[in-house]
Amino acid sequence: MKKVMLTLIFLVGFFIAQSQEEKAKPSASSPAMGTSSKTTKKRLATTVEPNRKFSYAERELDYLAHIWEGEYDNVEQLDVDNIQKKEEKPSKVHQRVHASVRQFQNSNFGVGAVYVEEYRDNDPTHITRQCIYQLLPDDAEKALQVKVYHFREKQSYLNTEKGFDVVAFLTPDSPKLREGCPLILRRNGDGFLATTVDKNCIRTTEDKNEATDYQFTVNENTFGFQEIRYVDGKRAPDTEQVSPYTLEKARCFSCMVDFPNDTSGRPTVTQHYIDIWDQGGSFNFDYPDGRKMLLGMRNTWSFGMHRETFVIYILDMETKKTLIYSWGNPGADRIGFNPGWIRVQCDIKTARNVKLQKELRPGS
Repeated sequence: MKKVMLTLIFLVGFFIAQSQEEKAKPSASSPAMGTSSKTTKKRLATTVEPNRKFSYAERELDYLAHIWEGEYDNVEQLDVDNIQKKEEKPSKVHQRVHASVRQFQNSNFGVGAVYVEEYRDNDPTHITRQCIYQLLPDDAEKALQVKVYHFREKQSYLNTEKGFDVVAFLTPDSPKLREGCPLILRRNGDGFLATTVDKNCIRTTEDKNEATDYQFTVNENTFGFQEIRYVDGKRAPDTEQVSPYTLEKARCFSCMVDFPNDTSGRPTVTQHYIDIWDQGGSFNFDYPDGRKMLLGMRNTWSFGMHRETFVIYILDMETKKTLIYSWGNPGADRIGFNPGWIRVQCDIKTARNVKLQKELRPGS
């Protein structure tokens, strides 16, 4: 009898616990009006009706959202420009571009919304492109329809205190936005190509009718864009077209920079904790003797080794001479050097790595 009573008590407790667990499970539906999903970085199938069969266009949106988000820079493209002496051909010259791409989901833009914030000339305050792409699956076209919303006044939201939350609460009819020309996005090889509908974003001037086919491409590790100009219905000559921009995905590293003591030669307490991108990131600093120096980081092609190489280096800004450099595999998550007169340690940026760096001591 005692065994039967104990069994009944156990079963009752088990079912109560199961009931409470079911109530505690988060809803998989879209977030409420004007709110941002808590699963911002998760894929489409994990946020809406995970048991439903997805159409081809919805699966494409799922994959695109998975690969697109990140930071991008075209510093490698500028290297090629320099080698090919494109400064002699103004129509082919590229500016330095850094673009941030963020996926977000709310009931205002649906599950397929992407925010793009771009700056040029290595100046984060120089915002040159800022828009929201609303991606809508089109089963008939087996593609994604893209509605474009440009910000009327360009300003960085990713480098402000409120940050991305400001963007996540916007609606398509917000006074901060104006609608641009629609695009259609389709699979293109191992990536995607978006083109202006009918290649026709019209801009009429007094003496001629101009139209532009705005395009962008997305692959797993690159994001590119271009504008193809048409005049009076015909494609403008190549001399009046600008070559496509190709930006490569960048990773953020946290670095600590130490200088040696005058007596023992061992590093002092770290003087700089910095964040730097592995696609052309740089940090200017003064050496203790007053010299102006630059710490640079690149994932670049090694002509000597005929392979991709991950490099950090110190440049003397007055002589433009490289004082020291170190290299490793392009996918490495740690790199550094210690020639005795300076110590630099860089780790892929995570909360754990940042904490560990700040706990390090001079003799470590």
